[in-house]
Amino acid sequence: MKIINLLATLGITIGVAAIIFVVSILSGFQVMNYEQILGYDPHVRVKLSGDSETDAALIKFVGDSKEMRDYALTTEKKSALRVKDNIKVARLLYINPMSKNYLDGLNQSLLFGKLKANPRDLIMGAKLAEGLDITRGDEVELITPEALEKSARMFRQLDGSKYVVSGIFYSSVKDYDEKQIYIYDNSPKKDFIDIKLANYEMTDEYVAKLQKSYKDLVIFTWKDLNSDFYRIMQFEKVMTIIVLFLIILISAFNILASLSMTVVQKKKDISILRTLGMSKNRIVAIFRNEGIFIGVIGTILGTTIGLILTYLQDTAGLIMFGKGITIQSAFPISYEYEVYVAIVVLSVLLSWGATYLPTKRISKIDILDGIREE
Repeated sequence: MKIINLLATLGITIGVAAIIFVVSILSGFQVMNYEQILGYDPHVRVKLSGDSETDAALIKFVGDSKEMRDYALTTEKKSALRVKDNIKVARLLYINPMSKNYLDGLNQSLLFGKLKANPRDLIMGAKLAEGLDITRGDEVELITPEALEKSARMFRQLDGSKYVVSGIFYSSVKDYDEKQIYIYDNSPKKDFIDIKLANYEMTDEYVAKLQKSYKDLVIFTWKDLNSDFYRIMQFEKVMTIIVLFLIILISAFNILASLSMTVVQKKKDISILRTLGMSKNRIVAIFRNEGIFIGVIGTILGTTIGLILTYLQDTAGLIMFGKGITIQSAFPISYEYEVYVAIVVLSVLLSWGATYLPTKRISKIDILDGIREE
C-alpha cells in the first residue's frame, strides 16, 4: 500500500477515534452539568392562572401524573440581602413542597444546616454568604420588590424583613452559589407549579401532554430556565465535532489525491485493459473499491479504538481531574450511540465521495493516446 494511502487510513482512524472519544466526554460533562442544575431547577415549570378552580384542577392533574416524581408550588422574585452596609442582589424562591422528596437535591448540597419549614428562615448559596460575610445562625435583612415599592411610595426609609440563615449550600453552579436564596413557605398562594419528572429526557413529551389537557398554559422547561447554558453546551459540542471531522475530511482528500495520481500513472494500463475488452465500469469499480476499502478500514479501526478508549475512561478513568477541582475524580462519560452511527456513515460516505473525481477521469481517457504514452 502506498504511503499516501497509509496516511489516509491513519487519518481516518485518528479522526473517527477522536470524535467518538471526545463526544463521549463532552456528553458526559453535559449530563453531569444537567444533573447538577436539575438538583435545583424543575424539569417543567407551569405558571398558575390565579383562578382557584383552574389551578386546583391543574395541581391535581400534576399530582396524579405517572411521569411526575416530585412537585412543589413556588414563587420566584428578585430581591436583595443587606447586612449592615453590605448589599447583594439575589434571586429568591419561595417553596411549598407538595411531595416529601422534592428538596432532596437541595438538601444533599447543604454544607451545614437545613431548609426549615419556618417562614423566617432561609438558606443561601455559599458564595453569597461569603460575600455578605455571614454564616448559619446570623440575621440578614431581605429586601423584596414590594418593600422597595412601599418605601418609594410612602417616602420612608427602606426597611426589609429580618430573616435567620438556617443553612448554606454549595452547588458548584456559579449562578446558584452567588445569587440563590430559598425560603420554605407553606402558604398555598404561589405563582408556579415546579415539576420534577422521573427522567429529564421525558420533558418534551410531558409538556405536550400538559398542553393537550390544558390550553393556553404558560410552560417553561429546564432548557428555557437555563437557555444560555444549554445553548453554550450544545454549541461547544457541535463545534468540537466539526473541528475533529476536519481530520477525516483531510484524509478523504488524501484518498482523492492518491487515486488521482494512480489514474495518471496507470493511464497506459487502463488503455490496454480497455483494448482487451474490459468495460469502463469494471475499471472504475476497481479504483472506487480501493478508495472505499481505505475508508472502511480506517473507520472500523477508528471506531474500535474510540469505543475502547471510551470504555476504559468510563471504567478505569484514563483522564483524571486535578485534585480539589470537583468531587468526581475522572472525566465523565455518556454513550451517544446515534452519534457514533452517524460518524461511521459519514466517514464511509466521505471516502466514497473522494473516489468520484478520480474515477470520472477514467472515462475521459483516450485509448489510443494512453497506449502511445510510455
